[in-house]
Amino acid sequence: MFSTWWARAAILTFAVLISVAGGFVIFRGPIHQQIVKQTAAQSFGSLKLNLLILGYQADEATTDTIIVAHLDVGRRSATLVSIPRDTWVPVPGAGYAKINAAYAYGGAHATAKVAGKLLGGVPIDAIVALQPENAAAIVDAMGGLDVNVDEAMDYDDEGGDLHIHLRAGEQHLNGSQIAGYLRFRHDAASDFGRVRRQQQVLKLMMAQLSEPQNWAKLPQILKLAQKQIHTTMNNRQLASLLTIYRNVPDENVRSFTLPSRVGWVGDASVVFADPRWAKLIGALLFDRGDPPQDDVLVANATGNVALDGTIVGTLRGAGWNVPTFVDTKIKRQSMVVGSSPAALALAKTFATPTRPGTKTALVIGADLAPVTE
Repeated sequence: MFSTWWARAAILTFAVLISVAGGFVIFRGPIHQQIVKQTAAQSFGSLKLNLLILGYQADEATTDTIIVAHLDVGRRSATLVSIPRDTWVPVPGAGYAKINAAYAYGGAHATAKVAGKLLGGVPIDAIVALQPENAAAIVDAMGGLDVNVDEAMDYDDEGGDLHIHLRAGEQHLNGSQIAGYLRFRHDAASDFGRVRRQQQVLKLMMAQLSEPQNWAKLPQILKLAQKQIHTTMNNRQLASLLTIYRNVPDENVRSFTLPSRVGWVGDASVVFADPRWAKLIGALLFDRGDPPQDDVLVANATGNVALDGTIVGTLRGAGWNVPTFVDTKIKRQSMVVGSSPAALALAKTFATPTRPGTKTALVIGADLAPVTE
């Protein structure tokens, strides 16, 4: 299986060596905002990019990791939306199928079209696709990772040569153990738990790579990874991403899973994405424009606190100014309070009524709660 951290780490390590070999200048010290914008404009022609990250199995023609990432390079932020591999979608040439099957009907570009359509027509600017064979070796080259394992794991699959035996709690894991940790799906959370662990390891991976004492390891990591990287980005674009995102603050990297529910089609277990939230996330997060910058108070009144990360990640990742976020008692109907440009824009996007008020607030009510059963 493939994982989110593997994709992003490979991009960065690839860019490090390209910058040395290709003569691209990596800025030293703090990066001025204007330099960041100029770098992005020269390399991509835009300050907002939508990147598809895939982990695929060539022999099976399937994708086990599907991430649509929104990079706001002007703000040096990245928001990663995980799409469960069993999400039931229309696939050109196959009718309805699990989204991980789209790769067999046109490769990474076919998956990009399907993922973009799922999110309401999001354009994909670039693709990074990798295979997992060297994942364990890369972690070993980093010296392993300190991970807080979320639950005890004991699983053996002799036919698949998979053996996972981990205790719960903080521990140092080598490459093989990390691979098992990320592949484990034999609990109540299934694929959703695996996505959560991918996101956890991503942040640990990036934190470790950002430490200056580990930069000397990057050439070896690249040597292991570069043969597996397939991307539509050129060398200068990859190096630009390194320049912009090196040492980015942790709070600037957000991740969440597309709101979904588990269901059945015949005897096949599948995942149904909530169509309203898929389109809302697409319209808000992946928009090319810059939203109004009025302060927006956001209140989750759905009764589903698990939605917090999705709401905050979508709005802040898209550049909305959300200094305050609260959970509040359940309200039947969503609403927007205020008459500022931000209030009017949010009311239009969420198709909600407005109420008068001196401050702008977005209240997400039970009418917009994702269907989970």
